[in-house]
Amino acid sequence: MNIRQEHMLKFLIGEQQPVTGEQLAISIQVTSRTIRNDIKEIERLLVDKDAGAVICSIRGQGYQLNILDDEKFRTFIQTMLEKEELIPSEPGDRVHYLVKRFLLSCHFLKVENLADELFVSRSTLQSDLKEVKDILTHYQLELAKRPNYGLRVVGEEKHIRYAIAEFLFRKSPNFRSDLYFTECLLPVRQMELIQQIVLRQLKIEEFNLSDVSLNNLVVHIAIVCRRINSEQYIQIVNQDEIDIRVQKEYHVAKKILAKIEEVLGLTFPTVEITYVAMHLLGTKLFINTTTKNIKTNFDKDIFLTAEKMVNRVEETMQLGIINDQELIVAIAMHLKPAIYRYKNNMNVNNPMLESIKVNYPLAFEAGVIASYAIEENFNLAVDENEIGYIALHFGAAMERVKLQARAKRCLIVCTTGLGSSQLLLYKLRAKYGSQLKIIGTTQLHSLPQYNKDEIDFIISTVPLNDLIDIPHVVIDTLLDDSELKKIDKKIFTAKKSVVDYYLEKDLIYLNLDLSTPDEVITFLGNEVIEKEYAEKDIINSVLEREKAASTSYGNLVAVPHPLESMSDRTFWTLAILKRPIDWGGNQVQFVCLLHVSDKNKEDLEPMYNYLFQLVDDKRMIQSILTATDTWSVLNMLKRM
Repeated sequence: MNIRQEHMLKFLIGEQQPVTGEQLAISIQVTSRTIRNDIKEIERLLVDKDAGAVICSIRGQGYQLNILDDEKFRTFIQTMLEKEELIPSEPGDRVHYLVKRFLLSCHFLKVENLADELFVSRSTLQSDLKEVKDILTHYQLELAKRPNYGLRVVGEEKHIRYAIAEFLFRKSPNFRSDLYFTECLLPVRQMELIQQIVLRQLKIEEFNLSDVSLNNLVVHIAIVCRRINSEQYIQIVNQDEIDIRVQKEYHVAKKILAKIEEVLGLTFPTVEITYVAMHLLGTKLFINTTTKNIKTNFDKDIFLTAEKMVNRVEETMQLGIINDQELIVAIAMHLKPAIYRYKNNMNVNNPMLESIKVNYPLAFEAGVIASYAIEENFNLAVDENEIGYIALHFGAAMERVKLQARAKRCLIVCTTGLGSSQLLLYKLRAKYGSQLKIIGTTQLHSLPQYNKDEIDFIISTVPLNDLIDIPHVVIDTLLDDSELKKIDKKIFTAKKSVVDYYLEKDLIYLNLDLSTPDEVITFLGNEVIEKEYAEKDIINSVLEREKAASTSYGNLVAVPHPLESMSDRTFWTLAILKRPIDWGGNQVQFVCLLHVSDKNKEDLEPMYNYLFQLVDDKRMIQSILTATDTWSVLNMLKRM
């Protein structure tokens, strides 16, 4: 079973209802004919392996996976997922395979040998090598050619190591990083020994690392072991790097590598100890200390940058975090090792990145905005991995704001006496609990005595004067279910659906024949400019935001948006493309251009929750992609 067929089977496993061939073709980006052929191959494999499952073809509905024996099917899936495709057959897989071969080899590799190894023609391999060269260029590396010898990677040793760590160990839809972790660099047992030694020594030295930082450190030490086995050493020439040798991190690294020398029979020169120490300096955590003491650990520039990041996010997004000292300190703690990593070209992988983007979109956007302050103050380009980690700090701050949010302050106006007003008070408390703070009960004639700035809304048993501008609802004293619904509708919930608030029919575009993200953004930008929904600079602002981090979220969906407000209203513009296009490494066919106003900012969390519930809803996206008119799209979105 090839990787495409694995994806197809996983897609069917995740669906409870039949899936059409067209839906599968759109999701996996192949033709319907390929789907039919692959389905036949998967069916044959399920029978041959006695997998305990069959694929049923239901006329007019599509394909459905029926599991007949849970135990057999579980065993089949486990076996399928644990094996590695040793000889890749798809073009993208071959390119990945070739990059791996070149990065991990210190010798020349002949083109004809590689073609035989992959069972492809020389011309096919030459085509794949063009993509390999493009990928290596991203890491400041080249493929050097020598007549009669072949090709090999050339470049600075630190760039080669960066490429190995970044390219081989990042999360990929086609390759499983755990396999490379255990097999690409060193045997599984040696990797386990390195991790045990690192953990033991860090504990002895009371040196604190996060789990992700620990994994990154183990990977980099494994790379060091692999490279010095081939006599490929790092070059340390920067005086700041030489000064590392007087710091604690150097001595910790020296002890770790001394233990590894004993068990692996290697010898680590001073430059390699310094290299590992640099990674320790780039991952250190400060814990079990007070905010006051923490501040003394930072350069003035670090702390000022952290404050600038928080201020900029608050100005743009108005999250209520401006006085959150815990947030400022947390970001400063993160910045100190992060700045060191960037200055020394050290990469860090963020395995949570896609999850952060999908599950915490508001926090991720805060991370993007904050990253510009880092770039301005330190002249560094911050990548998505770092933005994801920064986003976690803003996400935590947003949760703190929710916890501290006060209950709505309510005044009860009741003219029928103390008994009735007390009954009303207790019923409201029983219904709304901590959501509601009842500041008192009063007669109608005493209402002017209250400060309206201290009241969020009024619940009254009698009609109120039209001049009263405090939100209010008039109810019956008995407060039955219908009256409670009236309060819910007036005070606690929106009158309209999210779609009614933010989307209009004339901003939905179907069957657009566009082929790049820039074309889509330019088209939608021109439309909202022409209809006077937004200012002329919106296109450039959206394109600039896209450079910071891709807004594609999987499931064929992208949600681009400008860096700053370009209109006095919050709205969506939808585009359904004629065919999927590449958008930041993901296939995209459904685009929602999102604009958030900086005026009259309402609580946007329901809107973001709706959008990213939509991103996850495969069936809804597939239905929208096949819609033939804008009314159908609008109604489908309202029903979700």
